Amino acid sequence: MTIKFNSLSTKLVTTALCGAMAFGMTTTLASAESHSSEVMVGFTPKFLSDDFQTLMLDLSLKAFDDAGFTLVGAPDPNGDIAAQVTALQNLLANGANVIVFAPIDAAGIVPAVRRANEAGALVFSIDDSPVGGEVTATVRADNVNAGIQGAEEMVRLLEGDACWADSSCIVLELQGGLNSPNGLDRSNGFADTMAGLAPDVSLIQRPTEWTADMAADAAQNVITQNPTLDGIFMASELMATAVNAQLNRADLGANVGEDGSVIRVAIDGTPQGLDLIRQGALDATVSQPLNSYATKIAELITLVNDGGTVELGEFEDGRVIETPVGPQYQLNATLVTIENVDSDQLWGNLIGQ
Repeated sequence: MTIKFNSLSTKLVTTALCGAMAFGMTTTLASAESHSSEVMVGFTPKFLSDDFQTLMLDLSLKAFDDAGFTLVGAPDPNGDIAAQVTALQNLLANGANVIVFAPIDAAGIVPAVRRANEAGALVFSIDDSPVGGEVTATVRADNVNAGIQGAEEMVRLLEGDACWADSSCIVLELQGGLNSPNGLDRSNGFADTMAGLAPDVSLIQRPTEWTADMAADAAQNVITQNPTLDGIFMASELMATAVNAQLNRADLGANVGEDGSVIRVAIDGTPQGLDLIRQGALDATVSQPLNSYATKIAELITLVNDGGTVELGEFEDGRVIETPVGPQYQLNATLVTIENVDSDQLWGNLIGQ
């Protein structure tokens, strides 16, 4: 199945054909389609106060430049959805025919999406999708698959634990925000895979709303009730330092590979998370494909602008699914252990370069 989009070049084709008719000239559709209009991109991140968003901006600007696009602007809304909507509308007013954004709020961004739809601009969303309007394509991580990879690694490590033989393993899942697609997808991927691969493992789930404080409290309570806890899965590494502090307080803070070590697996691939792996304070993490977001967005802009189509289905680097607002390209994440923690393909190792 394919999804077809109206491209910027379609408008050029129409103009060219009308002009040819008016002046008695002849032209062909193929020749008109071979010349796309100039791509004028307006971009906004969520904010520039963390490494993830800053690197996303830097890599996006480089990808746009490499693709030959013209940058209209890339203002920082500083976490304010009203400022992001205004910024995108200003970019459209200043000539942007493509807008790209990491939405601060999936509902709050809809007015900007609809304004872009009315203006005939292409709309691309990164890391999350709006809940309304028409989106040309969203590019984000396959968070279900990230949870699956986390569960598969947890099971692999549990199989070497004494608890595995007598079916007594206990694992704590510290969930992210379940009201967000990323949090829900990661939890579903992890929990469903654990149930399928290790039905005898006792899985305890606790919400954290992405906060280290809630993660620390949940870990403390579960450890007190289950002092033989065997593993902890964290929906985000931002919880890891606080969770490790609770393990140390309960004399369960042995490093990876040491006797009595509690298995710890997370998601994100931040520089801090990679350092925890190097220090033996985290067994593994699943790194988000941040360094692929920018190149994929640029690739899709070129494809659609040239009149191409985006196919649904499985691909080498991920999968494309249909959503109510448009197609969503979900890129594969990467499992990180001590074996590949220094890879230059991980976004956490690109900070500062």
